Amino acid sequence: MKHPSQIRVLEPFLGIIIFGVLAIYLVNVLNTNNWLWFQSKATNVRPSRIVIVDHGQQTVLTPGHDGFNSLASAASQALSKLNNSDLVNVGLSEETLSDYETSSLVLELYFDSPVRFNTMARTGEPTQLLIPIEGRHADGGLVFRGARGEWWYGAVRMADPTPLYAALAQMGYATAATQQPAS
Repeated sequence: MKHPSQIRVLEPFLGIIIFGVLAIYLVNVLNTNNWLWFQSKATNVRPSRIVIVDHGQQTVLTPGHDGFNSLASAASQALSKLNNSDLVNVGLSEETLSDYETSSLVLELYFDSPVRFNTMARTGEPTQLLIPIEGRHADGGLVFRGARGEWWYGAVRMADPTPLYAALAQMGYATAATQQPAS
């Protein structure tokens, strides 16, 4: 019988570490229903329709309208990187939605296919996003998710909403230019 000349400690230790990392990754995949949960960004963020609600006045932009491409590109850029790993615990009450319709500046983005938020939070498959620019919840770059005309509880936060504010300011919405990105 031959005895090993060296005791192998490194291989089992590396196996345990690899197993632990893989287990954490797979638990998060099952929790978020998203294989890319670790990226902290959004994909498929090019809207097919944009609605600007400015103190009760709605402006609908679709491809081909003036300002649509610049605003859609700015929205894609602002939404491409997120600043939270979990949903922000805030919702939209009937009073807040009424306020958005009459005395605030908000941006509604509508998509042909669901937006995919690659975060640790379970964000669903929203086909519409609401971004308050002026009024309630306007500070901090919050983005509310929804589908089929309903807004869901919880929001994600844009890491840098500046491109969106700049595009709105360029279109003549001066209040958007005064907003600051979240730190």
